[in-house]
Amino acid sequence: MTDETKPTITLDGMSYAVSDLTQTAHEALQSIRFVEARLQQLQGELAVSQTAHVAYARALKAELEQQTPGTVSSTMPSP
Repeated sequence: MTDETKPTITLDGMSYAVSDLTQTAHEALQSIRFVEARLQQLQGELAVSQTAHVAYARALKAELEQQTPGTVSSTMPSP
């Protein structure tokens, strides 16, 4: 197998053959891959939550706009 076909990782502009990594480096790489996958999952959950937040806020606004003007209280204190 030539160097060109070996799986490599690149860190700070340097390429390293995965097969040449120490056990400790393999474990660190595995941890990085796990964390990257978890970050992607969390980013997806955040996007879903942000979308739900917007939808709930719009639904609340629509509901409040249906109320009669006399039932909506102002956030400004009365003089």
